Amino acid sequence: MEFTDPLILASTRDLLWLSRHIAEGMLLGAQHSHRRGAGIEFQQYRSYEPGDSIRHIDWKLFARSDRYYVREAEQESQMHVCIALDTSASMAQPSFIHPQLTKLQYAKCWIATLCWLLHNQGDRFSLLALSDSGNRHITEGRGEAHHRRLVLELQQLQAGGHWPAQAQLETVWQHFEKPCQVVLISDFFEPSDTTEISDFATRLHAAGRPCLPLQLLVEAEKTFPFDGDLKIRNPESPAIIELNAKAQRADYLRAFAAAQNRLAARFAAQECPLTSVTIEEPLEQSLRGFIRAHSRFGGGIG
Repeated sequence: MEFTDPLILASTRDLLWLSRHIAEGMLLGAQHSHRRGAGIEFQQYRSYEPGDSIRHIDWKLFARSDRYYVREAEQESQMHVCIALDTSASMAQPSFIHPQLTKLQYAKCWIATLCWLLHNQGDRFSLLALSDSGNRHITEGRGEAHHRRLVLELQQLQAGGHWPAQAQLETVWQHFEKPCQVVLISDFFEPSDTTEISDFATRLHAAGRPCLPLQLLVEAEKTFPFDGDLKIRNPESPAIIELNAKAQRADYLRAFAAAQNRLAARFAAQECPLTSVTIEEPLEQSLRGFIRAHSRFGGGIG
Protein backbone atom coordinates (compact mmCIF):
# COMPACT_ATOMS: atom_id res chain seq x y z
CA MET A 1 0.00 0.00 0.00
CA GLU A 2 1.49 3.33 -1.09
CA PHE A 3 0.63 5.12 2.15
CA THR A 4 3.17 3.03 4.09
CA ASP A 5 6.15 4.05 1.99
CA PRO A 6 8.75 5.14 4.57
CA LEU A 7 9.24 8.49 2.86
CA ILE A 8 5.51 9.24 3.13
CA LEU A 9 5.55 8.27 6.82
CA ALA A 10 8.46 10.62 7.34
CA SER A 11 7.18 13.58 5.35
CA THR A 12 3.45 13.74 6.01
CA ARG A 13 2.21 16.53 8.25
CA ASP A 14 -1.31 15.12 8.40
CA LEU A 15 -1.02 12.15 10.73
CA LEU A 16 -4.80 12.01 11.12
CA TRP A 17 -5.35 11.53 7.39
CA LEU A 18 -2.49 9.09 6.97
CA SER A 19 -3.44 6.82 9.87
CA ARG A 20 -7.07 6.64 8.77
CA HIS A 21 -6.09 5.80 5.20
CA ILE A 22 -3.84 2.97 6.33
CA ALA A 23 -6.50 1.64 8.71
CA GLU A 24 -9.25 1.83 6.10
CA GLY A 25 -7.08 -0.12 3.70
CA MET A 26 -6.65 -2.84 6.30
CA LEU A 27 -10.37 -2.83 7.06
CA LEU A 28 -11.24 -3.39 3.42
CA GLY A 29 -9.24 -6.62 3.45
CA ALA A 30 -10.32 -8.47 6.55
CA GLN A 31 -11.47 -7.56 9.97
CA HIS A 32 -13.86 -7.31 12.86
CA SER A 33 -13.41 -8.77 16.26
CA HIS A 34 -15.05 -10.68 19.01
CA ARG A 35 -14.28 -11.03 22.68
CA ARG A 36 -12.63 -14.02 24.31
CA GLY A 37 -10.42 -12.28 26.84
CA ALA A 38 -7.87 -9.50 26.92
CA GLY A 39 -6.09 -9.18 23.59
CA ILE A 40 -6.24 -8.50 19.90
CA GLU A 41 -7.49 -10.47 16.90
CA PHE A 42 -8.76 -9.98 13.34
CA GLN A 43 -11.86 -11.72 12.04
CA GLN A 44 -13.00 -11.81 8.42
CA TYR A 45 -15.84 -9.99 6.79
CA ARG A 46 -17.77 -11.95 4.18
CA SER A 47 -19.93 -10.87 1.28
CA TYR A 48 -23.64 -10.43 1.90
CA GLU A 49 -25.78 -13.45 0.97
CA PRO A 50 -29.58 -13.65 0.59
CA GLY A 51 -31.11 -14.38 3.98
CA ASP A 52 -28.51 -12.45 6.00
CA SER A 53 -29.95 -9.89 8.38
CA ILE A 54 -29.44 -6.35 7.18
CA ARG A 55 -28.57 -5.49 10.81
CA HIS A 56 -25.24 -7.23 10.26
CA ILE A 57 -24.27 -5.22 7.16
CA ASP A 58 -21.39 -2.81 7.71
CA TRP A 59 -22.81 0.34 6.16
CA LYS A 60 -19.60 2.34 6.53
CA LEU A 61 -17.75 -0.30 4.54
CA PHE A 62 -20.55 -0.25 1.95
CA ALA A 63 -20.13 3.52 1.58
CA ARG A 64 -16.42 3.05 0.87
CA SER A 65 -16.61 0.01 -1.41
CA ASP A 66 -20.16 0.08 -2.87
CA ARG A 67 -20.48 -3.60 -1.91
CA TYR A 68 -22.34 -5.28 0.94
CA TYR A 69 -20.25 -6.97 3.64
CA VAL A 70 -21.54 -8.82 6.69
CA ARG A 71 -19.74 -8.89 10.05
CA GLU A 72 -19.51 -12.50 11.14
CA ALA A 73 -19.10 -11.58 14.81
CA GLU A 74 -21.54 -9.02 16.09
CA GLN A 75 -20.65 -9.02 19.79
CA GLU A 76 -19.26 -5.68 20.86
CA SER A 77 -15.86 -5.56 22.48
CA GLN A 78 -15.56 -3.60 25.71
CA MET A 79 -11.79 -3.37 25.70
CA HIS A 80 -9.72 -0.43 26.91
CA VAL A 81 -6.28 -0.35 25.28
CA CYS A 82 -3.67 1.91 26.87
CA ILE A 83 -0.69 2.62 24.63
CA ALA A 84 2.45 3.28 26.68
CA LEU A 85 5.06 4.96 24.47
CA ASP A 86 8.75 5.36 25.29
CA THR A 87 9.77 8.89 24.23
CA SER A 88 13.35 8.80 25.52
CA ALA A 89 16.17 10.09 23.29
CA SER A 90 16.96 6.79 21.58
CA MET A 91 13.52 6.89 19.92
CA ALA A 92 14.80 9.83 17.83
CA GLN A 93 17.11 7.41 15.98
CA PRO A 94 16.57 7.73 12.21
CA SER A 95 16.73 4.99 9.63
CA PHE A 96 20.06 4.78 7.81
CA ILE A 97 18.13 3.87 4.67
CA HIS A 98 15.51 6.62 5.00
CA PRO A 99 17.13 9.29 7.23
CA GLN A 100 13.93 11.36 7.33
CA LEU A 101 12.13 8.58 9.23
CA THR A 102 12.71 8.08 12.97
CA LYS A 103 11.52 5.44 15.38
CA LEU A 104 9.24 7.96 17.05
CA GLN A 105 7.64 9.07 13.78
CA TYR A 106 6.95 5.43 12.88
CA ALA A 107 5.53 4.82 16.36
CA LYS A 108 3.22 7.83 16.08
CA CYS A 109 1.67 6.60 12.84
CA TRP A 110 1.50 3.01 14.11
CA ILE A 111 -0.36 4.14 17.25
CA ALA A 112 -2.73 6.42 15.36
CA THR A 113 -3.58 3.60 12.95
CA LEU A 114 -4.11 1.11 15.76
CA CYS A 115 -6.43 3.53 17.54
CA TRP A 116 -8.50 4.09 14.41
CA LEU A 117 -8.96 0.31 14.19
CA LEU A 118 -9.99 0.32 17.84
CA HIS A 119 -12.44 3.14 17.12
CA ASN A 120 -14.01 1.09 14.33
CA GLN A 121 -14.89 -1.70 16.73
CA GLY A 122 -16.08 0.61 19.49
CA ASP A 123 -13.19 0.09 21.90
CA ARG A 124 -11.73 2.72 24.21
CA PHE A 125 -8.10 3.80 23.95
CA SER A 126 -5.68 6.03 25.84
CA LEU A 127 -2.08 7.21 25.52
CA LEU A 128 0.75 7.45 28.03
CA ALA A 129 4.02 8.97 26.75
CA LEU A 130 6.96 8.33 29.09
CA SER A 131 10.29 10.09 29.60
CA ASP A 132 12.10 11.76 32.48
CA SER A 133 11.41 15.16 30.90
CA GLY A 134 7.73 14.70 31.68
CA ASN A 135 4.99 12.14 31.18
CA ARG A 136 2.01 12.96 28.96
CA HIS A 137 -1.38 11.30 29.31
CA ILE A 138 -4.52 11.23 27.18
CA THR A 139 -7.33 9.68 29.19
CA GLU A 140 -9.39 6.80 27.84
CA GLY A 141 -12.18 7.50 25.41
CA ARG A 142 -13.68 6.41 22.12
CA GLY A 143 -14.96 7.90 18.89
CA GLU A 144 -13.65 10.15 16.13
CA ALA A 145 -13.22 13.22 18.33
CA HIS A 146 -11.14 11.25 20.82
CA HIS A 147 -9.00 9.82 18.01
CA ARG A 148 -8.42 13.35 16.72
CA ARG A 149 -7.40 14.51 20.18
CA LEU A 150 -4.96 11.61 20.57
CA VAL A 151 -3.41 12.29 17.16
CA LEU A 152 -2.90 15.96 17.99
CA GLU A 153 -1.08 14.92 21.16
CA LEU A 154 1.06 12.45 19.22
CA GLN A 155 2.09 15.13 16.75
CA GLN A 156 3.47 17.28 19.56
CA LEU A 157 5.61 14.56 21.12
CA GLN A 158 9.38 14.74 20.81
CA ALA A 159 12.05 12.24 21.85
CA GLY A 160 14.51 13.29 24.53
CA GLY A 161 16.00 12.42 27.89
CA HIS A 162 15.79 9.04 29.53
CA TRP A 163 13.21 6.51 30.63
CA PRO A 164 11.57 7.87 33.83
CA ALA A 165 13.12 7.04 37.18
CA GLN A 166 11.11 4.93 39.62
CA ALA A 167 9.97 8.00 41.54
CA GLN A 168 8.63 9.58 38.36
CA LEU A 169 6.80 6.39 37.43
CA GLU A 170 4.90 6.29 40.71
CA THR A 171 2.50 8.93 39.43
CA VAL A 172 1.49 6.87 36.37
CA TRP A 173 0.21 3.76 38.17
CA GLN A 174 -3.10 5.50 38.84
CA HIS A 175 -3.84 5.15 35.13
CA PHE A 176 -3.82 1.35 35.47
CA GLU A 177 -6.23 1.02 38.40
CA LYS A 178 -9.04 -0.07 36.08
CA PRO A 179 -8.67 -3.17 33.89
CA CYS A 180 -7.00 -2.44 30.58
CA GLN A 181 -4.83 -3.99 27.89
CA VAL A 182 -1.43 -2.28 27.66
CA VAL A 183 0.58 -1.99 24.45
CA LEU A 184 4.15 -1.01 25.32
CA ILE A 185 6.13 0.57 22.45
CA SER A 186 9.87 1.12 22.80
CA ASP A 187 13.21 0.16 21.32
CA PHE A 188 13.91 -1.40 24.76
CA PHE A 189 17.43 0.01 24.79
CA GLU A 190 18.40 0.04 28.47
CA PRO A 191 21.61 0.79 30.36
CA SER A 192 23.73 -2.33 30.76
CA ASP A 193 23.18 -2.38 34.53
CA THR A 194 19.36 -2.06 34.48
CA THR A 195 16.21 -3.56 32.97
CA GLU A 196 14.08 -0.51 33.70
CA ILE A 197 11.69 -0.72 30.74
CA SER A 198 11.03 -4.44 30.98
CA ASP A 199 10.69 -4.02 34.77
CA PHE A 200 7.82 -1.64 34.03
CA ALA A 201 6.16 -4.39 31.97
CA THR A 202 6.79 -6.93 34.75
CA ARG A 203 5.04 -4.73 37.30
CA LEU A 204 2.06 -4.32 34.98
CA HIS A 205 1.91 -8.08 34.51
CA ALA A 206 2.00 -8.65 38.28
CA ALA A 207 -0.91 -6.21 38.64
CA GLY A 208 -3.02 -8.18 36.18
CA ARG A 209 -2.58 -5.71 33.32
CA PRO A 210 -1.35 -7.71 30.31
CA CYS A 211 1.45 -5.85 28.57
CA LEU A 212 1.95 -6.53 24.86
CA PRO A 213 5.43 -5.33 23.76
CA LEU A 214 6.34 -3.82 20.39
CA GLN A 215 10.05 -3.22 19.81
CA LEU A 216 11.02 -0.68 17.13
CA LEU A 217 14.48 -0.95 15.60
CA VAL A 218 16.23 0.42 12.55
CA GLU A 219 17.58 -2.17 10.14
CA ALA A 220 21.20 -1.18 10.80
CA GLU A 221 20.83 -2.02 14.50
CA LYS A 222 20.13 -5.62 13.50
CA THR A 223 22.71 -5.99 10.74
CA PHE A 224 25.53 -3.51 11.58
CA PRO A 225 26.29 -2.86 7.88
CA PHE A 226 29.18 -0.46 8.54
CA ASP A 227 32.81 -0.41 7.40
CA GLY A 228 35.84 1.63 8.37
CA ASP A 229 36.29 3.67 11.51
CA LEU A 230 33.18 4.75 13.40
CA LYS A 231 32.31 7.17 16.16
CA ILE A 232 29.27 5.93 18.07
CA ARG A 233 27.38 8.17 20.44
CA ASN A 234 24.72 6.98 22.86
CA PRO A 235 21.83 9.48 22.44
CA GLU A 236 21.11 9.23 26.17
CA SER A 237 24.74 9.74 27.21
CA PRO A 238 27.56 12.15 26.28
CA ALA A 239 29.98 9.26 25.79
CA ILE A 240 31.44 8.72 22.30
CA ILE A 241 33.03 5.38 21.37
CA GLU A 242 35.54 5.08 18.52
CA LEU A 243 35.95 1.69 16.89
CA ASN A 244 36.71 -0.14 13.68
CA ALA A 245 33.42 -1.45 12.31
CA LYS A 246 34.81 -4.50 10.54
CA ALA A 247 36.75 -5.62 13.60
CA GLN A 248 33.75 -5.16 15.90
CA ARG A 249 30.94 -6.52 13.68
CA ALA A 250 31.02 -10.11 14.92
CA ASP A 251 31.16 -9.07 18.59
CA TYR A 252 28.36 -6.56 18.08
CA LEU A 253 26.08 -9.08 16.37
CA ARG A 254 26.71 -11.65 19.12
CA ALA A 255 25.98 -9.10 21.85
CA PHE A 256 22.88 -7.84 20.05
CA ALA A 257 21.51 -11.37 19.58
CA ALA A 258 22.15 -12.20 23.24
CA ALA A 259 20.37 -9.05 24.40
CA GLN A 260 17.42 -9.79 22.12
CA ASN A 261 17.18 -13.34 23.42
CA ARG A 262 17.16 -12.13 27.04
CA LEU A 263 14.46 -9.59 26.29
CA ALA A 264 12.31 -12.08 24.39
CA ALA A 265 12.70 -14.67 27.14
CA ARG A 266 11.58 -12.19 29.78
CA PHE A 267 8.37 -11.41 27.93
CA ALA A 268 7.81 -15.06 27.05
CA ALA A 269 7.86 -15.84 30.78
CA GLN A 270 4.93 -13.44 31.11
CA GLU A 271 3.13 -15.12 28.18
CA CYS A 272 3.36 -11.85 26.23
CA PRO A 273 5.57 -12.56 23.19
CA LEU A 274 7.85 -9.78 22.00
CA THR A 275 7.12 -8.39 18.53
CA SER A 276 10.27 -6.82 17.07
CA VAL A 277 10.03 -4.83 13.82
CA THR A 278 12.20 -2.43 11.86
CA ILE A 279 10.86 0.97 10.89
CA GLU A 280 11.75 0.23 7.28
CA GLU A 281 8.92 -2.36 7.20
CA PRO A 282 5.53 -1.39 5.75
CA LEU A 283 3.44 -0.16 8.64
CA GLU A 284 0.36 -2.27 7.99
CA GLN A 285 2.61 -5.35 7.74
CA SER A 286 4.06 -4.74 11.21
CA LEU A 287 0.61 -3.95 12.63
CA ARG A 288 -0.90 -7.14 11.22
CA GLY A 289 2.04 -9.13 12.54
CA PHE A 290 1.57 -7.65 16.00
CA ILE A 291 -2.13 -8.50 15.97
CA ARG A 292 -1.44 -12.06 14.84
CA ALA A 293 1.19 -12.51 17.54
CA HIS A 294 -1.36 -11.69 20.23
CA SER A 295 -4.50 -13.19 18.73
CA ARG A 296 -4.44 -16.14 21.12
CA PHE A 297 -5.22 -13.75 23.97
CA GLY A 298 -8.67 -13.25 22.41
CA GLY A 299 -10.39 -9.93 22.10
CA GLY A 300 -10.27 -7.96 18.97
CA ILE A 301 -9.26 -5.17 16.76
CA GLY A 302 -11.48 -5.03 13.76
